[in-house]
This record gives sequence, structure tokens and C-alpha cells, in this order.
Amino acid sequence: MTLGLASLLAAVAVGCGGSSSDNTPTTQVVTSVSGEQATIPLKIDRIAEQFPAHTVTDIMLGVGDKLVAIPQNVKTLPFLHKVFPQVDSLPELFRNGGAVNMEELLKLRPDVVSTISGGTTLEPFQKAGIPAVNMSFDAFPQLAPSIELAGKVYGGVAATRAREYTTYVNDKLSMVQSRLANLPEADKPSVVHIASYPPVVIDGGTSLIDGWIKIAGGTDSASGVKGTHVTVSIEQLLQWNPDVLIVETPGGDQGLAAASAQSVVDNLAKAPGWSDLKAVQTNRVYLNPQGLYPWDRFGPEEALQIQWAAKTLHPDLFKDVDIRAESRAFYQKFFDYTVTDADLDQILQVGTK
Repeated sequence: MTLGLASLLAAVAVGCGGSSSDNTPTTQVVTSVSGEQATIPLKIDRIAEQFPAHTVTDIMLGVGDKLVAIPQNVKTLPFLHKVFPQVDSLPELFRNGGAVNMEELLKLRPDVVSTISGGTTLEPFQKAGIPAVNMSFDAFPQLAPSIELAGKVYGGVAATRAREYTTYVNDKLSMVQSRLANLPEADKPSVVHIASYPPVVIDGGTSLIDGWIKIAGGTDSASGVKGTHVTVSIEQLLQWNPDVLIVETPGGDQGLAAASAQSVVDNLAKAPGWSDLKAVQTNRVYLNPQGLYPWDRFGPEEALQIQWAAKTLHPDLFKDVDIRAESRAFYQKFFDYTVTDADLDQILQVGTK
């Protein structure tokens, strides 16, 4: 350990007791959705964010001005930059996979680190004496609890906003599920979600993506492949031959934000056998929206994703769901941002190339 790091560790350790001199609590214990407990300060003024998608949650909960460090690539997301231009001034301290220079992080004196996963990921922060909470989640039912956890950690208005979000997402989930409740299995289209190409990177069973495909009334052709961001061959995609392909705009946590979903499709169109796919022949290749973050992946915009996906897979059952109007209301309510028609075209990939 360098002398500088030792000094910083000592500084962090000062005042780490659980209560003040008048016995007023100064810390609280919180539990992540995966079960890890963490002791953190009750007053949070400085937040370091390791989890890329969770940057959007921080902004939604009204604590964006408390961010002191963010992951790389978040700044490259165009709509996030418009909604929260302050992102330009924040150091991208966390690299792909969450790696961080601990000495540099300690200099920023965070009150808490929002981490990308639990277990060994928390250990470096714990050893350095920095309070850290696993804010990540793996499945759709954990989305609202993870945001409520963030509200509890940050306190104040963040807790109120988290509860408002929970009400919204649960209402929309109930709406989607009620309309699809009696849908026969035979009417559920097979779907493959493509994260990027080349190579073909998909999301399979046990993933968040697998979850929203099923919520939206589809069957996941890749459910036998477990995990997130799994590389498969073109031959495997041809073997699945799904009814529907949903293509993501790479970015946020992949370092590929300069690409677009349409550019991924354009590259795939050059692959042998692409034109033989059922989804291609029936014009059921869809570009997944990307707002402050890709809607399909680990952020609060998942509330919009389930509505978009349900309408995309079953347009006749969701004729009254206006995704543009719903998006406009969502960003106004939760981000105090008035979207323009141009914003919506960008988010919904209208005319994207």
C-alpha cells in the first residue's frame, strides 16, 4: 500500500461510528436484492457509480448532482447527455467490468459506491473502508425493489421518487399481463434478442431479456443458452430461425455507443443465410429503443420496454398503447424533461442508420 493510499484510508476511517455524540444514528444497514448487507451513512452527499445503467436511476431519483464518479461509456449515450448535460464534468473512473483505481476513488471521498454485483465485487471497497451497496439485479421482478433500495440508500426525495416509480412500473406490468393472460402458447411468437454483431451476441435464458420477452407474450428461442451477452454462431441463429428478431443499439456498458441498432442489422444482412431467416422474410426485425440507456437492459426505462415489446409482438392487443405518448409522459414525470419529436425519433430508432 502506498503512503498516499494509507493516508486516504485513514481519513475515510475517521468518523465511521454508528451514532453521533448525542446518540443520533449516523448509519443504517441495507440489504441488496441478492441478500448482501451493507452499513452505510444515513446522509449521502457523494455517490460513486460503478453500475452503468444505474446512472440513469441516480438521475431519476434526483441525486445526479451528487455523483462524483461514473462508468466509462455512459457519456456517449446521446439522450442521457441531453437530459443530464452535467455528465460531461464527471470522471469516468470505472472501466469496463467495473475495474477502478482505488487510490483515485478514495481522493473523491464517496459516501457510498453503487456496485454492479455482489460478493467479490464488494470486497475491494469494504477493504478500503468505503461503504458500498450492490445495486444490481438479474430479473424483472427485482427491478422495482432495486430502485426502492436506491431510494432508501440515498434518502429524502429519492425515496419518494422510488415509490412513485414502483407504482408506475407495477401498474404497467399488470396492464400487460392482464391483456396477455389468456394468450394461447401457439400465438406466442419465438424471439431472439441480439445485443451486437459481429460476432452474434445474444441474451439467453435466466437473463433480464428472457424475462421481458416472456412478459410481452413471446417465447425466447435462446432460452437454452444461459446468461447475458453470450456469443453464438450465425449457424445457431439460423437453427433457431425465430419469428421475431429484436436488435439492440450497443452501448452504455460495451464501448460501442457510436453504433446503432440499424448498423448492427446492416452488418448482419451481409452474413450468409440472413435472408433465409423467417423474421427477415416477414419483416419482423425490430430496432429496440434506446433512451437514457438501452430500454431492454437494467434501467428504469424497462417500464417502457415491456409496453413497447408487448405492442411489437401483439399489436392487435395493444392498439390503444401509444408508445410515443407514453414515452413523453414518462420522461416528463420521472426526469422533468420535455421530449421533442426529434428526441422520440432518436429513442425509437425512427429513420436510424
